[in-house]
Amino acid sequence: MSSSKKKDKGKAIQKAEDYQLQVPVQNQFSPLQTQFPPLPYKTAVTNPSSSNPTDAYVIRHIEHLLVTSCKPPPPRNIISSITQKTFGPHHFATDDLRKSQKFYELILVDTQAVSITHTFDKHHPTQILYSKCIIRDVFTAQQWKDPFEEREFSISYKPQTYNYNNYKNAWYRAFLLQPNIHSWFFNFHEQCSNTFPIGSTIGGLCSDA
Repeated sequence: MSSSKKKDKGKAIQKAEDYQLQVPVQNQFSPLQTQFPPLPYKTAVTNPSSSNPTDAYVIRHIEHLLVTSCKPPPPRNIISSITQKTFGPHHFATDDLRKSQKFYELILVDTQAVSITHTFDKHHPTQILYSKCIIRDVFTAQQWKDPFEEREFSISYKPQTYNYNNYKNAWYRAFLLQPNIHSWFFNFHEQCSNTFPIGSTIGGLCSDA
């Protein structure tokens, strides 16, 4: 019994290479420049923005949630159809179709912020029954140094780079994995810090420090 436990320790933990075989989806969005041409210099100077100059030093992260009210509640067998029509292949609203749940999950795995293990259905090998996530660290903006720096994944992936804003979003979006049929089990690593950035990036797991 003890030998089997030792053998399974660390087995099937997700590595960066596990995310490599992904088919990138081309971004279908067109640039807005043709619809919203830049303002002439004279217009911009004579009509300055009325926003408070102190707001330039405050970066707000706002994510609007789409709320749907169904009375009576829909049957479980059509919930996936509703989410497909609302979000497409994702379980969240995105402005870049290439930044999928796998993209955000890879960010956390590649930065070694978490250790993730997926357990697959024996009869349906592509379906994940449940997953385990061990939180190892949460990086602050100070640790990241330059929040606008584009870091590269350790493997070939599309998109190839990510920044600190993507990292923060990853704590919300990486775990939106078929929520209607999938479960997550969370735990903290014994060496994980017990203090987190104010406005913690771990959605629903930690409150502000």
